[in-house]
Amino acid sequence: MPVLPNRRKQRLWDLLLANLTLVATLVAMVLASGLLRSLTDNRIALNAIPLLVATLAVTSVGVAIHPGLNWISLGLSPRNLWGAGWGVLVGASGCVIAVAIAVTFGWGEWTAFDPAEIRFDWRDFKEAGVALLVIGACAEELFMRGMLLQLLGRSIGAAGGIAVTSAAFALMHGGNPDVTWIAQLNTALFGAVFGLSVLRSRAIWLACGLHVGWNVVLVALGVNVSGITIRLTDLNLEPRGADWLSGGDYGLEGGVLATGVALALAAVVWAWPGPRGTRPLYWHRAAHAPVRPAGGSLFGDSPVDGSASRRDREGSDSEPTS
Repeated sequence: MPVLPNRRKQRLWDLLLANLTLVATLVAMVLASGLLRSLTDNRIALNAIPLLVATLAVTSVGVAIHPGLNWISLGLSPRNLWGAGWGVLVGASGCVIAVAIAVTFGWGEWTAFDPAEIRFDWRDFKEAGVALLVIGACAEELFMRGMLLQLLGRSIGAAGGIAVTSAAFALMHGGNPDVTWIAQLNTALFGAVFGLSVLRSRAIWLACGLHVGWNVVLVALGVNVSGITIRLTDLNLEPRGADWLSGGDYGLEGGVLATGVALALAAVVWAWPGPRGTRPLYWHRAAHAPVRPAGGSLFGDSPVDGSASRRDREGSDSEPTS
């Protein structure tokens, strides 16, 4: 039987671990959702909170047992947390621009709404509503752009990992109300923007901020988010004109206006200044290089052996290799 080269074996191993991560997270999410169901029947809470808990649990197990994984190599270094703030600002700005364009060109109109027609009327519970939106966005990013993306990126390359997780991100939203093929395409495109932000910033926090900023401001301005009718304020933007432009009842994310905004956000993220002195992510590392020695810190702060040591101390500015 032919012996596989070390690099190829490592790629196959990472691909297997990515699949195990996906399955384990979904199983843990179902279990957590069952436990939470006795406390609430809110569908958003039953999706967001169990996904966050399951993702953190599976990631913690991965970091504990995998010698090549630590929180920094997964893009979860607390030193880069500031990226979340910039992400919120950029994501919120993109949303405001999209709404302004829609209103200016008559693709949306501010109207009154019947509370009985709103699926999630959170106007009297704004803080709790915002908290659920933040949890939901961060849970999706940790799930899609955390350990799963890093394992896929090291197996099939950064571009391949971003493409696969972006497609999976679109599939996650495929059962939402009033979804269309344009909505699916836009969701995948936004997933690619979030993945690209991990590539450029070497951390997950920018992606979390972008997602949170977009979702929270979208809801605050009275726009359906991914087909779900949520209201935090008295604002209500009713779509006008062709659905392929305005997004129809799915919200702005279902129209080509959102496609243009997503492409603009991608350009902003691509131009994002690379971090200085940031340790490489898991997908940066050569398949044969040790990442964390026995007894090393889970946060990856201790020196590493081999050729990766100098890069880890100084921070490599090269793009992830496949």
